[in-house]
Amino acid sequence: MPRVIQTQGIRSVIDVGALGAFQQALTMYEPEDLFTTLGTIVTTNRGEARIPFLWYPPRTREWIGERQRGSMDGGMHVIPVRVYESTVAVPRTAVEDDMVGIIEMRARELATEYVRFQHEQYINILANGAALTTFDGQPLLTSNPSARGANNVNLSSLPLSMENLAAAIAAMGLFTDPEGRPIGVRPTHLLVGPKQEFLARQLVQSQTVVVAGDTDRTVGSANALYNTVQVVVSPYITNDDWYLIAAGANAHRPVIRVDRSDVPLEFVAHTTPDHESVYSRDSYEYGYRARHGYGAGAWYAVFASQT
Repeated sequence: MPRVIQTQGIRSVIDVGALGAFQQALTMYEPEDLFTTLGTIVTTNRGEARIPFLWYPPRTREWIGERQRGSMDGGMHVIPVRVYESTVAVPRTAVEDDMVGIIEMRARELATEYVRFQHEQYINILANGAALTTFDGQPLLTSNPSARGANNVNLSSLPLSMENLAAAIAAMGLFTDPEGRPIGVRPTHLLVGPKQEFLARQLVQSQTVVVAGDTDRTVGSANALYNTVQVVVSPYITNDDWYLIAAGANAHRPVIRVDRSDVPLEFVAHTTPDHESVYSRDSYEYGYRARHGYGAGAWYAVFASQT
């Protein structure tokens, strides 16, 4: 999570309390930030991130003659950095009436919104993956075998089921680099929306397959998908879409967030009597400011089914 800094607006004990509530809530809700577990976070000190990833490592060869040098496949992957903010207003009378708890509650809501926004941006990249290009100039998600080869199709429209999930896991294991060499990724997470949550858990958290009978349900064979992936539920997947994400030993993930290394997350308080919000509207303002970029990452770290 980006570091929070105190700005010149922090002037009173009330402001310090609001800042503390903001920081505490950030820590509490940090596990909901998908980028910390399922994404790639890079830093820059410029208005865009130019990421020269060596996405496909060169092969190991017997050293005969000069070294065979690998190149930066796909050149630069450029992700612009933009400015984001959220601001809340608190009536000045709330402070005068000793209702400090309202200010701290509003500060916690700001922190919740910041984490919620990160989560939402992650899902937005995946949801629009068929239209977003990544490092190789191809869409993040594609069902076209002509894009990267027949083995490298990572988009389908199949419903979530035991057979389709097993096929998707196998497909990710067969992804290859441009030379036809297996990339060797394994999915670690199954990302679904609330509508698919219990089906997803049934598929990968049940040790046995339960078969529906004429009048009752009977226990069938052992579930080969048990504990193969971890289920993650996002409220921003409102349909039946599902995604397999590789977030294990592979360094590159399907969605990238760019943080400004020299511009940390700011918490701002406007509570001085001569500030416009106080003078003109009789209200205190609290808010945050952040600079981030979001973009498509490694296509081979995701398999999607968008129904």
